[in-house]
Amino acid sequence: MNEDHRGTIFIVDISGYSKFVAETENEAGSLIVCSLLESIINANRLSFNISEIEGDAILFYRHGPAFPAKEILSQFELMLEAFKNRLETFKESFPQTCNLSIKLVVHYGVIGRFAVGNYSKLFGQAIVEAHRLLKNSIDTHTYALITKEYFNEQGQTSFTPPGGATEVCELYDVGRLCYTYFPYTTSPIPLYQQDFNLGQTGT
Repeated sequence: MNEDHRGTIFIVDISGYSKFVAETENEAGSLIVCSLLESIINANRLSFNISEIEGDAILFYRHGPAFPAKEILSQFELMLEAFKNRLETFKESFPQTCNLSIKLVVHYGVIGRFAVGNYSKLFGQAIVEAHRLLKNSIDTHTYALITKEYFNEQGQTSFTPPGGATEVCELYDVGRLCYTYFPYTTSPIPLYQQDFNLGQTGT
């Protein structure tokens, strides 16, 4: 049975994955990636559902109201910290892991679902748009990207990004998509959620 609900699409993707796979023996590489993905999942404090894991990416989702953007950024920072801590356990034996990081795409819209036998999959325009946004023009490997649709769901009529954040609109095959991205390029991890207060608390 098909189901349609509005909700949040939250995709965490490993940056540098293709190069890592090319440089690493299959058995070791798969164990490392599995461990890194587990670190992300274990840091899922907002209790997002997992739709699927596609090699280097985890598609999380949640039906219902949008969380405030500061909570989304806080969630990403927890995942990034967990990811970096797990990386430290591999760097000595596998120095190529130094080039790995994660990025986030957050979108909001109608989330459809269909089932074929025992297999269930999300579908819909919002899902396609979120995946397209992984192929953006951002020139850093570690960032959180939040779409205009997500901010609008919180009742945001205007948005002034904190320092370091940038608003962008790009044309894709699915149309024009606008978003704000927050780069994470320094250590320790910047706490963007301390810099602004957006929207209403999600439930």
